[in-house]
Amino acid sequence: MDAEKAFALALLAVALYASLLVVWPFFTYVALAVFLAYALYPFQRRLAPRVGPRKSAVGLMTAATVLFVLPFVLMVQVVLQQALSVFERVQSGELDVGLMEEFLISDLGQDLLGAARSGAGRILEESVNVVGGASTAAVGVTILGFLLYYLLVGGEDAVAWFRDVTPLPTAVQDRLLADLDRLTYAVLVTQGVIAVVQAVLTGLALAVLGFSNVLFWTAFAVVLGLLPFVGSMFVWIPAAVLLIATGRPLAGAGLLVYGFGVINLTDNYLRPVLGGRSANLNPAILVVGIFGGLVVFGFTGIFVGPIVLGFTKTVVAVVADEYA
Repeated sequence: MDAEKAFALALLAVALYASLLVVWPFFTYVALAVFLAYALYPFQRRLAPRVGPRKSAVGLMTAATVLFVLPFVLMVQVVLQQALSVFERVQSGELDVGLMEEFLISDLGQDLLGAARSGAGRILEESVNVVGGASTAAVGVTILGFLLYYLLVGGEDAVAWFRDVTPLPTAVQDRLLADLDRLTYAVLVTQGVIAVVQAVLTGLALAVLGFSNVLFWTAFAVVLGLLPFVGSMFVWIPAAVLLIATGRPLAGAGLLVYGFGVINLTDNYLRPVLGGRSANLNPAILVVGIFGGLVVFGFTGIFVGPIVLGFTKTVVAVVADEYA
């Protein structure tokens, strides 16, 4: 029996390792599917009894796709419109290009331009890591779609299977799953709160500076803020550039300083405080989880890292309480 058990455990270890090698190249897409399924499952639970689990899953996936794709479509449209408007105003002599050039070659302009390039480079690097080649992206999106669909349709079956194959008492399983649920909820809600706070700060700045359609841009910034490494900077950076190009260099420079010095820094202060409190984690552990997760898992590490450390803390507590 001991030999059989040892062989079975060795076979299990080899199978798990081989499975990890297969999944790892598409870990980002798998993680996104899991987080999306977690966020959409409360709606799936309400819709499934009315229209059926498969139809509700397809409907929710379609809605989520529109929610994430539409902001980028709108952003490209707005950028093209603004670029055309600026070009026409330059041709008409309404915009002082020389003033813009003087600002860019100044010390303040160079500092802000360097910060903007650093942020844009970071976003581009993460985007390349996620998307990769066209074929890899196509396969990854396909995996994300299939996994999200089956998690929505059979999420409860997956949890039940986990309970069946886990040789732990029911009370211990309940504790582990409850803490994992709490950690995931805390991390996702924290991201949402930060997106709203940064969008409101952006909207206030735009209102003070006299921009129109402030409510639209605030709502747009909220949606962008839900996406890692995107955020409201895609609203206030173009606004600052537009101010500088229209002969208001002080206002534009002030918005850039405000954006990099206030709006962006709210993430560094709010995430440890809100996330640590709601996830019942020390802020220092949460910060380590965020930045360590970024290094290991890419941009999804913002979510995965804190969950891994928090769940590890739970496992240690369970082992100490039940088996020490």
